[in-house]
Amino acid sequence: MASTEQRLQALEDEQSILDTLYGYGHGLDYGHEDAWIDCWTEDAVLDWPGRALMRGHAQLRAGFRNHTHAPQAWHKHVVVEPRITIDGDRATVMSMYARLDRYTDGPKIRAFGRYRDTLVRCKDGKWRIKERYPEIESIRKEAPIGAEPFPDSPEARKALAGEK
Repeated sequence: MASTEQRLQALEDEQSILDTLYGYGHGLDYGHEDAWIDCWTEDAVLDWPGRALMRGHAQLRAGFRNHTHAPQAWHKHVVVEPRITIDGDRATVMSMYARLDRYTDGPKIRAFGRYRDTLVRCKDGKWRIKERYPEIESIRKEAPIGAEPFPDSPEARKALAGEK
């Protein structure tokens, strides 16, 4: 049986991982660039569907700057039911996501799917995303208020067609 200290460390690690996952959405949606970048390791990989694969902080910053933020476009990246597996200083997380957006007839879910993440505990003790691979399961074709149409990609075409 794990000791009290080990159980407490596991709970603290899970909370720190959740803080990073939630920080991604808050930073991206409200335009907090430095807070969003702090969610990532220096050599992180992000594979946003329909865009070029991003590696490292410079490319992540460029991707962030090309993304919409409030008040230009009001949207919410919502992480749901993260399943966290920790192995030492490395963790894998599978979580569902939904992106909520404003449309002329009110709020709607623009897309939903799954994030496949790898996080690592960094030297400062903070857990940061090393790899994020979103999988789109469904998207709306029309663009929301203030945002661009969803970038074309094989994954987006499958989601629009209802394929898996």
